[in-house]
Amino acid sequence: MIPNEAFCLIVQGGMLAHSSSTPRMGKRAVIRLIPSIRRFLALGLAVASALTVTAASAEPPRYAAFLVDANTREVLYANAPDELRHPASLTKMMTLYLVFDALESGRLKITDPVPVSRHAASMKPSRLGLAVGQSISVDNAISVVAVKSANDIAVALAEKLGGTEANFVTMMNAKAQMLGMRNTHFANACGLTDPANVTTARDLAILSLALLHDHPRFYSYFGERDFVWMRSTMINHNHLLGKVIGVDGIKTGYTVDSGFTVAASAQRGNRRLIAVVMGEPSLIARNRDSTALLEAGFSVLDRRGLGQAVTVASVLPGVDHPALRVEPATEQGSDDGDDGPAVRPAAPAPKARAHARMKAATPTRRHHEEKKKSSRAGHRSGKSSAKKTAAKASHRHRH
Repeated sequence: MIPNEAFCLIVQGGMLAHSSSTPRMGKRAVIRLIPSIRRFLALGLAVASALTVTAASAEPPRYAAFLVDANTREVLYANAPDELRHPASLTKMMTLYLVFDALESGRLKITDPVPVSRHAASMKPSRLGLAVGQSISVDNAISVVAVKSANDIAVALAEKLGGTEANFVTMMNAKAQMLGMRNTHFANACGLTDPANVTTARDLAILSLALLHDHPRFYSYFGERDFVWMRSTMINHNHLLGKVIGVDGIKTGYTVDSGFTVAASAQRGNRRLIAVVMGEPSLIARNRDSTALLEAGFSVLDRRGLGQAVTVASVLPGVDHPALRVEPATEQGSDDGDDGPAVRPAAPAPKARAHARMKAATPTRRHHEEKKKSSRAGHRSGKSSAKKTAAKASHRHRH
């Protein structure tokens, strides 16, 4: 509450500014006006609040979803698949794709040091927190980006390859166009809020397929459920790992402008599905809806094998399930791991449409489970020596 003395100064100053001929008002008279002034200000605040709520409710919905069969490239479900959305930390999928490109071509070695510049160290959380001038191996840097989603290390990798983050972003956008991500434009290497950092659910599915197809021996980084660094254990933000059968990646993200996002991939037997869910109001909603899409997708494939004509939409938990509608997201939280409140559902989404842009291609089978376990064990050991790092690098390249 504003003190009486402050009200006196506000009123007197305002009246003097209004007219130089206005007689000076006494302090007692001003104080008698304070209750009326307070009621006026309260009314003004109420009107402003109502306008803010109306403007917020008028914002376009951010929910989008995409489900594709990684074997056949058949689009099994699509909801606002080509509408622009902010990718948040799913941006790092492209950052790591280019890192894997460099490893494959020999321009980068898994044991190479990645120095942290002043620019990289200035990134907002989530971050590893290395000081300017410190470095981390490429191997550990990839794990930190995949598991902790560290913005500082993502930018450090970008500078390692591009010289500057701006140069690397140019490389990101060139690769996006090459892969067919026609509605994507990256503005930075880590996914922090930027109006120019945009993509679509379909484009992120294209990128997910490219990671699986082009870099299968590095894909296991995305399946690491934890990573040990300096006696600290980092837990992967992808809570579907170890909880949903077959899920072995890929990336989660959150910023205020994007909502909660995820690109999830799961393999069961010889079948693999990729689900992209964007603009969710909470971590719980993101996990629930991505899980529902994956379960529905595998159910459809199983029932088709029995001769049944079914769709993903027809086997979801119910017609009012969030995966069947577009819903506004509530801006909540400051990190990928934060949660937010549920929101009221909006109007039903248009029916899914199959698009020809998803090109048919033969998928690459993932590593055998024992190879993944061996890789994961190497990470959990803390990678305390260059010898261990080099050995693990050799392991990945050998397979």
